[in-house]
Amino acid sequence: MTKEQLENRLYERMSAENEAFLADLRVKPVDEIISHAYEIACRDNLLILFEDETSLSERQLAVLNEFEHPLSQLYTDWLSRDTDEMDAFRDSIACCADDILRKRVEEKYRDPAQPIYPNTRSEAMARGEVFEWMASRDRTLTCAGTFEKDATNAYNDGKLPAFLKEWTAAYGKERCMFVLACTMAQRTGDERFYPPARQAAGRFAALQKQMGGHTDVYAVDNHSCVINAAMEQLAKPERSVERKAVKKDAPER
Repeated sequence: MTKEQLENRLYERMSAENEAFLADLRVKPVDEIISHAYEIACRDNLLILFEDETSLSERQLAVLNEFEHPLSQLYTDWLSRDTDEMDAFRDSIACCADDILRKRVEEKYRDPAQPIYPNTRSEAMARGEVFEWMASRDRTLTCAGTFEKDATNAYNDGKLPAFLKEWTAAYGKERCMFVLACTMAQRTGDERFYPPARQAAGRFAALQKQMGGHTDVYAVDNHSCVINAAMEQLAKPERSVERKAVKKDAPER
């Protein structure tokens, strides 16, 4: 649906909802009707904002259309914000939609299988995907923080493989390797990174470039030997698959 169609649909649903609300009130005692005076006024104000084109995005309009009673939802949200300016009504509507969109995207990026969001912040804003950019960034920062906090002790205690299994299960193997690759990119010329680790890190060069090159924020502060050991360990299954493929394609003697 287009933005105009979404706006029209939402306005028609809210208008019908308000008519039903008023019809129900008309059979109530006068005192009860008066007690709802503020709610009547607020509902009318909210409807007025939808009579003409709004500044809401298609995603915001779509999520508001999902409510069974959108006008009641917006009024309830308005009360929780405790303000009485018309501009604040507009902000409240946008915030209500954004809160839902943000929570959905954050839940989406808690899935270890969810790929890293590949675009820059400015590109995300142009695409209307700033929540995706923020959620992916925050998830990667948390991933990096977990490694920085626990990996060194696991390495020293001979428990690095177990830690890596738990780490990748929580954040996804690609995101974990990306954090290590971003760290290695900040230590150019470090001879403690062996060829297998360098080769694995090289896979993320294009993604780092696509993200604008500002990926140093994901670098961790652990010793290079820990970084190298972790990257080599995570790259092992990939190298095993490659060796099997080469062996399979080799001519028989």
